[in-house]
Amino acid sequence: MFFSKTLLVLAALSTSVLGHAGVAPALGVKGTTIARNNVQRPSTNKPCGNSALSAIDTSTAVPLNGNSFTVTATNFNGGRDGSTQFTAQVDSTGKGTGFKAATVTKNGQLAPSGTGSAQITVQMPAGMTCTGGASGNRCLVSFKSAGGFGNCVVVSSGGGGNAAAGTKAATKGTKNTRSRQHARDFLSTLEDKSEQIKRAIAWMTRDTA
Repeated sequence: MFFSKTLLVLAALSTSVLGHAGVAPALGVKGTTIARNNVQRPSTNKPCGNSALSAIDTSTAVPLNGNSFTVTATNFNGGRDGSTQFTAQVDSTGKGTGFKAATVTKNGQLAPSGTGSAQITVQMPAGMTCTGGASGNRCLVSFKSAGGFGNCVVVSSGGGGNAAAGTKAATKGTKNTRSRQHARDFLSTLEDKSEQIKRAIAWMTRDTA
């Protein structure tokens, strides 16, 4: 009898610690779906739960569209525990140490009647630029549901190194254009001088003709 009760208690505890709702694509995961075991318990000390922050470069990132982005929340239980209503905060450095509150402009349900998914749209804090990761253009976004579950998501802005490469290419193109212009100007000057010399010779020899 005691053994049966112990099993029931353990089963109840294991259910309570399972992730009931998370956001995709999750930090540490490649792809645009999330599994129950990817869900964390974000806290003040650990905004990304137990996820490794070093995965910022290998995780699937959500591209910014202007100053906002959209992710997908999935709940594995109904009710408040499976809430798809989230708050969001962003760390522009990607180091997990400087999170600032963001505005959720489109949210999920506080207590959904069953399992499912919802689109969550977030507006970045004013003036924030993503500078994290090896590419220098990634942010970490911590999501926490009304039920206390959630996880971090990687967001990318612009082209990072690609933008710098584009600027370099544009500069090179400008230099090439200027070089060609200088060459044309030089040839034009030579032609003018050649014509002037011909005229001078013709003038000097006009009396001897």
